Amino acid sequence: MKLVRHAAGLSAALMLVGVASPAFAATKTASPKSIAGGKILCKNQYKGKTITQLTPKRNSATDQVLVDYTNAYAAFEKCTGAKVTMEGTDQFEAQVKVRVEGGNAPDIIDFPQPGLLASLAGKGKLAPLTGNTLKSAQTDFIAGWLDYGTVNGKVYGIPQEVNIKSLVWYSPKMFAAKGYKIPTTLDEMKTLSDKIVADGGTPWCVGIESGVATGWVLTDWMEDMMLRLNGEKVYDQWVNHTIAFNDPKVKAVADAVGAYVKNPKYIGSEDAVKNIATTKFQEGGFPILSGKCYMHRQASFYKDLWPAGTKVGDDGDISTFYLPSPAGGPKYMLGAGDILAAGNSKPSTMDALLFSTSLEYDNAILVTRKSNLFPRKDIDLTKYTDKMGAKFAGLLKGADVFRFDASDLMPGAVGAGTFWTEITKWVTGQSTDDTLNNIEKSWPKA
Repeated sequence: MKLVRHAAGLSAALMLVGVASPAFAATKTASPKSIAGGKILCKNQYKGKTITQLTPKRNSATDQVLVDYTNAYAAFEKCTGAKVTMEGTDQFEAQVKVRVEGGNAPDIIDFPQPGLLASLAGKGKLAPLTGNTLKSAQTDFIAGWLDYGTVNGKVYGIPQEVNIKSLVWYSPKMFAAKGYKIPTTLDEMKTLSDKIVADGGTPWCVGIESGVATGWVLTDWMEDMMLRLNGEKVYDQWVNHTIAFNDPKVKAVADAVGAYVKNPKYIGSEDAVKNIATTKFQEGGFPILSGKCYMHRQASFYKDLWPAGTKVGDDGDISTFYLPSPAGGPKYMLGAGDILAAGNSKPSTMDALLFSTSLEYDNAILVTRKSNLFPRKDIDLTKYTDKMGAKFAGLLKGADVFRFDASDLMPGAVGAGTFWTEITKWVTGQSTDDTLNNIEKSWPKA
């Protein structure tokens, strides 16, 4: 995770961006009697009300993400009379705590980290879901998601979207020119990396700068490698702290990741390794476009961060392949997503949450964000007009084992704290032992 890894344009400085959906067109159309599968009646019942949402998503020069997400509320606004506004911040983890604990909670909170949601819910700072919103959370989504929004037996969160992380971005043309083949096992990926070095190239490029969330990119590397080296059972033990953060199994994973991201031959030079910490994550893969590196491990949301004019697809400038699992093992897929929670129990808040996670809202998002992925059981795959979106959806469906981003499930002090800060120190020279010991010491006592 890490901060909404699919949140474009994060920077170190605090920046709030307010976006409201546009006024309805003057053209008269028949008003629906209900929305969200008949669960929200259209009675203009919230006329004059403004429903606020705090999110780590932000607009950037190349990606007007908040505009798209806000415009998708048009049907809800027309039905209920409410106005939905979204505030985006690159200081989400800090801001949500200040707002919620200070009694100024937004109506809807977009959590990219279930651990942070659980922390605030456990303090009684969030409202449990009620009515049709609760029923939807319990029945409308693929297995496992309900657990991520449940705290002490009460449901506080409802999932909105998902991104898959076990991906490597590359240039099909550059691979073809050198005769390189897409690796299908971890051993083949290592062999390919060595071959690129032998041919005088730089196999990998990495950037992890993300404001207060700097470091999350490398925690994703750790999580993907943890699944592939130790399997899902050990992964779950790691998340739940039934094995220590400095356990030998965790150290082996750090060493395996370091063999890629701390390897000057793989990154280009000693200076290039040091520069990982100050290279914006949004720009981490851009060197592929100029032929300066061959591969970049990053999630599906990265599709929307390539510069304007970049053709993304198997026949384009940039495409992806699945980050391979070990030969003969299950096909692992790491992912994350947004879980929405309520800052209050107002009926308008509950209905807005219900619509925000409805099939109608998902379909409205797909009009402009054509590769977004959603955890609903009834998502309509025929709505994917984008080949990459369909490719991602197929990879998600075809995985043998899916696991949610580990750092998003850990206590906020670790998953959105020391895991990020310590792994940043690690990539710039701190020892693996010191890094893992420091994270272990920071884990909250029971």
